[in-house]
Amino acid sequence: IMYNGKQTIHEISDNNLQKPNIYNQYLPYYESIKQQSLESFDEICENLSRLIQLQELQPGFPLWSSKLQQFISLYGFSFTKINHIKLIEFYLSILSIKNLNYVNTKICFDMLTQLTRKTRLITRNDLIIDWRILYVWGKLVLFNHDESYSLVSMPKQIVNSFLFCVRSCRPYFSVTATQEILDEFRPCLCPFDTVCGDVMSYWDMFLPVHLPPELHHQGFKLWLSEFLDIWETVCNNPEWEQVS
Repeated sequence: IMYNGKQTIHEISDNNLQKPNIYNQYLPYYESIKQQSLESFDEICENLSRLIQLQELQPGFPLWSSKLQQFISLYGFSFTKINHIKLIEFYLSILSIKNLNYVNTKICFDMLTQLTRKTRLITRNDLIIDWRILYVWGKLVLFNHDESYSLVSMPKQIVNSFLFCVRSCRPYFSVTATQEILDEFRPCLCPFDTVCGDVMSYWDMFLPVHLPPELHHQGFKLWLSEFLDIWETVCNNPEWEQVS
């Protein structure tokens, strides 16, 4: 639960906040803005936590997620690292809900993109994201055949939201994620099968490529030579080679 009671302006200094909006400090009513931001954040966290306690996402989840987006737009990342991580874990937990509707799914994608886009604020030591949570949704969002038959309604731009989300979350995949992703898709790697294009798309999306130097042996060094061999061997310009 994120909500830990109300905080006062005296309990939290700017040094404890992740990255507040630096322009607010030049306003003549900066102190009142700080207090207002604390009260607003407390209200958002309290209501997001209540959604989990009541096990009821509608109508509060879209509403308070929208208010969190507005909060970040106005005040920046004006919350502590602990709360920052809890917010990310909150939206990941929502994505883990079975039969989550696509509207709420897109909200989670957008919020995770916004919360994880500044990698300097949260390190790999602070947060680990399970890539399989996003992989499950990748299959549903990218290769959903029901939409073409009007059996399911997908929000506009959900594909882009998903791709941006994966890109932002990828630096926080576990150390073993690269090997797990390779093991998951290698059995489908056949250049004479159309599924090979899907495999290349998944690898393009999920393989972590921003690991620190001390982890390179568990990153690109596991697949670079193999991929170059494939590129040199298969020279007929197949569809999967067009992945961008």
